[in-house]
Amino acid sequence: MSKKLYLRVPDPFDSSTSARLKRMGILQPNGEVNAETMKAFVHIFAGLFFDDLCDFYSDQEQLAAVTAAFSELAERKDCQNIYLLISLQYDTIRKPLPDPIWWLVGCAPALSLFCLGFVERLLLLLNDPANKGKEMSAHEIADRCTV
Repeated sequence: MSKKLYLRVPDPFDSSTSARLKRMGILQPNGEVNAETMKAFVHIFAGLFFDDLCDFYSDQEQLAAVTAAFSELAERKDCQNIYLLISLQYDTIRKPLPDPIWWLVGCAPALSLFCLGFVERLLLLLNDPANKGKEMSAHEIADRCTV
């Protein structure tokens, strides 16, 4: 007799959403969004996304179009379309949407804070003169760190 294994596909809209977000530290035990954790979460994922965009797009004009789209949505505080644009950009750069970001869909307050903070941080990185040119280099040299 053979046993069939069935894999459960995670769904951000099922009852495990809040438990998963609590384990990630995004939600506090009382269900409120943990602002400090969300700030760190935003910085990490916006920074990774920034690097992915700079690695994918070959010139500043392409990045400017992405920047303009995010800016317009941020001005309107349109979290739903910000999330959609993040998802579409991940599709464009041929990378999967990171699971922690996917799980936010099941919690509107966390998703709203994430989207607005994400765009704010991403625009800061995209508009920072220190990042112009450096990130566009095809052969960026890693800094040597000593521990």
